[in-house]
Amino acid sequence: MLTPLPQKYKDAERWSFGDNEAQADDLAKKVIAGVKTATCANLDDDGTPEVGEVFVVVDGKNHPVCAVKLTEVKQVPFDLVTEDHAYAEGEGDRTLASWRVELQRFFEAYDMFSPDMPLLLMKFELVETF
Repeated sequence: MLTPLPQKYKDAERWSFGDNEAQADDLAKKVIAGVKTATCANLDDDGTPEVGEVFVVVDGKNHPVCAVKLTEVKQVPFDLVTEDHAYAEGEGDRTLASWRVELQRFFEAYDMFSPDMPLLLMKFELVETF
C-alpha cells in the first residue's frame, strides 16, 4: 500500500531520476539508502533551483518515495565535472568515466550534448521517506 504524500509537500516539484522506469526505481532506492546524494541537469528556461529548496523524489510509476533538500547548486561545464560529483550521483560504478559515458548518452538522446555544455550540479540531503 502506498503512503500518501504529506500535505506539506503537495506543492513541491517532483523529480524522477534516470530515463526509464527501472532506472527511476533503482535511483530512488539509492537516494533513500544514502548512496545517491547528487544529481545534475542541463540549463533550461525553468530557472535555477536554490539551496534550501525541497523536492519530492518519485519512482518509475511517479509514486512519491521521499523528499530531499538542496544543499549545493553550482554551474559547471560537462567536461569539468569532478570525480567527487560523479561518485555522489551514485550511478553505475560511481567513476567519472562511467558517469561521462552515461550522461553523454542521455544528453545526446535529446540532441543537447556538447563537451562544454553547462550543467547544474546539485547536492541534496534526504529529508523524509514516505
